[in-house]
Amino acid sequence: MTKKMSPALPLFEISSRVERQALTRPYQRPHGAPLLRPLRIYTLDPSVSYRVGGVATVGVPYEDLEPGPIGSLFEIDPTGAPKPLDAPPLDLDDPYLLMSGGLTPSPANGQFALQMVYAVCSLTYTAFRRALGRDISWASEGVDGKARARLIVRPFGMRQRNAGYTREAGDLSFGYFRAGSKPAGFVVSKGLVLTALSHDVVAHETTHALLDSLRSSFAVPTNPDVPAFHEGFSDLVALFLHFSYPGVVEQAIRESRGAIARGSLLADVAREFGYARSTPGRAAALRSAIDVAGLVPFDSDAPPGDGEGPLCYDPKLEVHQLGSVLVSAVFEAFVTVVRRKGERLFRIAGLDPRAVGQAQLGDELVRALAQEACDVAGRFLDICIRAIDYCPPVDLEMGEYLRALGTADSELVPDDKWGYREALMRSFRRRRIFPDHVQFMTEDAVRWQAPAEELHVPGLAFKDLHFDGDPGHPAGAAELRRQATALGTFITSGDHAHRCGVIVPGQRLPKGMTYASPPLIESIRCARRTSPDGTVLFDLVAEVTQSCTVTRGGELVELLAGCTIVIDPHGQVRFIVSKRADSHDRATRQHAAIKGPLRRFWTRRGRKYLLRPDALRRLHD
Repeated sequence: MTKKMSPALPLFEISSRVERQALTRPYQRPHGAPLLRPLRIYTLDPSVSYRVGGVATVGVPYEDLEPGPIGSLFEIDPTGAPKPLDAPPLDLDDPYLLMSGGLTPSPANGQFALQMVYAVCSLTYTAFRRALGRDISWASEGVDGKARARLIVRPFGMRQRNAGYTREAGDLSFGYFRAGSKPAGFVVSKGLVLTALSHDVVAHETTHALLDSLRSSFAVPTNPDVPAFHEGFSDLVALFLHFSYPGVVEQAIRESRGAIARGSLLADVAREFGYARSTPGRAAALRSAIDVAGLVPFDSDAPPGDGEGPLCYDPKLEVHQLGSVLVSAVFEAFVTVVRRKGERLFRIAGLDPRAVGQAQLGDELVRALAQEACDVAGRFLDICIRAIDYCPPVDLEMGEYLRALGTADSELVPDDKWGYREALMRSFRRRRIFPDHVQFMTEDAVRWQAPAEELHVPGLAFKDLHFDGDPGHPAGAAELRRQATALGTFITSGDHAHRCGVIVPGQRLPKGMTYASPPLIESIRCARRTSPDGTVLFDLVAEVTQSCTVTRGGELVELLAGCTIVIDPHGQVRFIVSKRADSHDRATRQHAAIKGPLRRFWTRRGRKYLLRPDALRRLHD
């Protein structure tokens, strides 16, 4: 017999995360203050020579800093430095450091690790803020239950070969360790390796924290794709940030003679970390975006022969391997577009585009190709980040991310002149990543569809909203709560709950479900997106979740449901991306995954499966 939800429950609830959005606020630069702070960093890690672009001076958004450094978003904790390093709090506002671009990069100077993590964390946050057009609040509420405006960063946080983000503590911790007696590359035998000096490790972990802030339920591994996406997406951000440093890109193009897919400088993730674990003759970075030699043919629809194709999607793959399938799919699409746009430059230079990887390239052509690659990488990075706003809030699948990628880009760039979206669909198809419920692998079929009828949310048109000067800055906690209340009222009225895939208290529960919490308004945020031609698009992006208890095989499983709602400036609903509470098949798949490949993330108490604490940290175990 089916049950009804108790009518005594509230119709909806509002998460503390809603009001927390008003807490985190980047530094508000006063008139006349510098725009950027120049700081020197390792663009990859200490193993890469400065002569090939391994050191660069970057522009970090300026803010007044306390010694640490401590700013508006990040608090660098210098404690725990291993011998022989010494790392007292670093004052980047010291006049000498301001004039010289900070400390000179050196692994022997413990204070430089403080500068390195502050700069790379800030650059990663800036990439997200640019793509989304809004401030991002941290997910942590700290051990005392108080929301944190700053993320604590510990460059010497653990004595082990690891690094990690912990929501509960609101921190990033970077490990240090001794290399083996015969490491690969230029790593010193039994030398000290600091993960805080790896650009990729710092960007990767910062992305974990940012993704957790945008989609907190992605920390709940309900299917193998969820933890794999967390890892793969974090690697993608780190990879595309490589293209922020022209010196590295130019060297990679020069070495590969224009065959950018062969440029390991750009495609490798955490080289020094991997080399420290490797042995001579078997040197390998921690991970690579390249899963098939040269990633060719780019524009061929011919199926690969036996043993020739890329690593394909398989939910039974280890989490990082499955994440690497996503990375290589996106990276192949990127390389495809770069090759398409670079062909004209080869012709201008009097070279046959088919000679890529063979002919020696002149300096001017190298610089032009590097600039093209950097521009394309910047757009791919924006697309990847913006797509988060078009993902369901729970239980993400790789195919759904493809749909989000296509929707996010087509919203801003209707005319896909260079085939960005076509390249993405092709590379996903080559790896057997297909969206569910899509009959054709075409752009119009893959992108999310608007509701069949007009839906208007009272009180959420932009004329009704209040901002603090900038649409990316909410007016305050009270205004955010008002917006969340307006959305909750809309969802729980009429038949809107059914459209959103949630269950309202008082409704009959589906067969096999014993409980459903009231829908929870997780977040409501303004999004300001700028297209390559300068067009600006404003939306409200809201996230609704619901926790349900279902029975499978006599066991109790928590099924997460909910939807992402995109609302235009006039209050009209443009997209509803849902994971339905009444999906019997999804509950069955989740139960099988928890008992199978995801069992290390879950524990069983009595009949019920419970999520183990610190699931994100367990990804790195």
